[in-house]
Amino acid sequence: MDHQAGALIVLRGNSGSGKSTVASLVQADIGPGECLVVPQDVVRRQLLNEADRAEVASKDLLGTIAAWGLGRGLVVVVEGILNAGRHQRTLEHLAGIATRSHFFAWDLPLDETLRRHATRAKAEAFTVDEMSGWYHGWQPLDFVTETRFDASVSARTAADLVLAAVGRANP
Repeated sequence: MDHQAGALIVLRGNSGSGKSTVASLVQADIGPGECLVVPQDVVRRQLLNEADRAEVASKDLLGTIAAWGLGRGLVVVVEGILNAGRHQRTLEHLAGIATRSHFFAWDLPLDETLRRHATRAKAEAFTVDEMSGWYHGWQPLDFVTETRFDASVSARTAADLVLAAVGRANP
């Protein structure tokens, strides 16, 4: 069965910025069976139990899972911190095989990242020191212009902008 390559959505930003929330909203609005969310944390922490700094196998697996979804014509949402230095080549490869790609990144100061993290259900899972260690500030990719979200953009607004980019209006 031949499929047209799907659309790629990349949601990048520091831990606690709202990426997973937006990915869930986008997936729910697109509908069952049409959108694959590939969370970096799930691939790295749950599937591979890989250390924070290694990310060698998880980077490859993240790309493989996303490419599988694109090959089946799905809207694929790759979300995570996705550090530019480590993940740029994988993201660039995925953009090259997608029919279209859209990149979104949160640019939040550390204090806002920590404030948002404190409101999450998993706030106790990570300490302020861990969150601070993961924080890298603004890290643009050099092969694409990303839509940049600041602290004023709500999760719903971000999801609506993502949906509009892929031609799917929020129902």
